[in-house]
Amino acid sequence: MPILKTSSVQILFGNGDIGVRIVGNKKLKTGAVQFTRIDPVPIGTELEKGEMLSLNDAPVTLGFNKVKSLDVVINQLIKLRNVITGGEERLTREELSNKESHSFDR
Repeated sequence: MPILKTSSVQILFGNGDIGVRIVGNKKLKTGAVQFTRIDPVPIGTELEKGEMLSLNDAPVTLGFNKVKSLDVVINQLIKLRNVITGGEERLTREELSNKESHSFDR
């Protein structure tokens, strides 16, 4: 299914007040990335594992039913990273998978 809500949501990263969590189901091979507002912490701080949010609890949720779709988003984010940094710097899949729950900047 395409975009589920019609209102526009914009997240501005840069202040350490956006929490990023993942939820997944290995059996169904599905998962999601959830973005929530948190009290500011240093960017990249690993968040404590807390109560699981339902898909409707987070203001922004990106849901994935296929790994290929997730790879498309990851590749676009890597391209954006290269634009911002002016380089070809890339994170390996291992580095990406080691980051389960983090604060990203808002």
